[in-house]
Amino acid sequence: MKLEIKDSQNYAATIIQVPKPHKLTNSDRLYGITVFGMTAVVNDAWQDKEGDLAVFFPAECQISDAFASHANLYRHSELNADPNEVGYLEDSRRVRALKLRGNVSNGLIIPLYVLEMFVGDSGCFNEGDTFDAVGGVEVCRKYRLKEPQVAVSREGKKLAKAFKRVDEKMLPEHIDTDQWLRNKGLVGHGDMLVVTQKLHGTSVRLANTIVKRKLTFLERIAKRLGAKVAETEFDYIAGSRKVIKDPKSTTQDHFYSSDIWTKKLQQVQTLIPRNFILYGEMVGFTEGGQPIQKGYTYEASYKESDLYIYRVAVVNDEGALYDLSWDQVRKFCMERGLEHTPELWRGLRTHFELSDFEEKNFHSVERTARNSWGQGWYVDVPVSLSSDVSDEGIVIRVDRGQPVPLLLKFKNPSFYLHETEMLDGGVIDMESDES
Repeated sequence: MKLEIKDSQNYAATIIQVPKPHKLTNSDRLYGITVFGMTAVVNDAWQDKEGDLAVFFPAECQISDAFASHANLYRHSELNADPNEVGYLEDSRRVRALKLRGNVSNGLIIPLYVLEMFVGDSGCFNEGDTFDAVGGVEVCRKYRLKEPQVAVSREGKKLAKAFKRVDEKMLPEHIDTDQWLRNKGLVGHGDMLVVTQKLHGTSVRLANTIVKRKLTFLERIAKRLGAKVAETEFDYIAGSRKVIKDPKSTTQDHFYSSDIWTKKLQQVQTLIPRNFILYGEMVGFTEGGQPIQKGYTYEASYKESDLYIYRVAVVNDEGALYDLSWDQVRKFCMERGLEHTPELWRGLRTHFELSDFEEKNFHSVERTARNSWGQGWYVDVPVSLSSDVSDEGIVIRVDRGQPVPLLLKFKNPSFYLHETEMLDGGVIDMESDES
């Protein structure tokens, strides 16, 4: 059967060989199985499963209804295939990060034979397989809060067909940043790493790029007669993570009551050369005073947002994309008075220790030289006013002379708990749902 990733690799299931479960504190029966830096809390029966193959689901993925029922995972047993079995998933089928007797659990592990029975094939899985669908049948996906569905009006259908100036290839989305612990094998010991602080805000794309011109009636006539008519021009365009925000469009909706992406574009657009795209993170507040991300405002001024650039790319007339190296990004920002995401460390992969960066509040960490460059921690972006919580995590960048760098991320276990708390409170993840 074909194994596929249809939604998000970071929230897909993975076939693992069960490592030796480790005893957890404050309980006689609780054990932990750690995979990709995430721990699934299990009972003592898993001590006998060491070496077996199993399926690991990360926190904040959503198990499909069909598989949750088949595996008897529902807490409301009437939803299970065997109504006499009681599971631990709520009706949302969401794998939550939670604390059990003081131990953080941010994953779910299930014996492989349960999945094999579900798909009706015992020979299609191997250790390391990562997927969210098997044979076209969904197994899991990223959990997202559902917003009310709005019926599409006749006017809405007309707007969908309306003239759009921006071709998506001229303002491409930011590349996916996969998890370090799932993908660290892609990095060689001789690779040079740059570690930056991962800021928790909203992604923004800002560009001075080629857009289509809406031709006048006379220009359309001239074109039909064979005259050469300019059909494109340069203009400044913004975008969120998924949606292009054309400042000259009057028909767009935004996640917030105001278009914070275009507002930021207007503040910095004169600094963007032609054919350049800036990718960055906006943190702080909206102009109405709403935090962009609750609890993570990074001491931005009230009703203001701060921009931190993490990528700068050049897109040519055909839509081919070429990134500046990290040092070129830093120089680009310095020359224009822009901020880049704070660099924490750089060095060879063989000298990189993830434990140096786990569960840290980087602003409060003593600034100690941690590499031969003598730089150490020189970040100056506190999470929020007087906050002592850990940062979200880090981004690891590898420049290899390719058109686009390799970017991988590590998120702290405490941040998974924060994400779960926000979703429990009905706070929509704007990075996933803004459209």
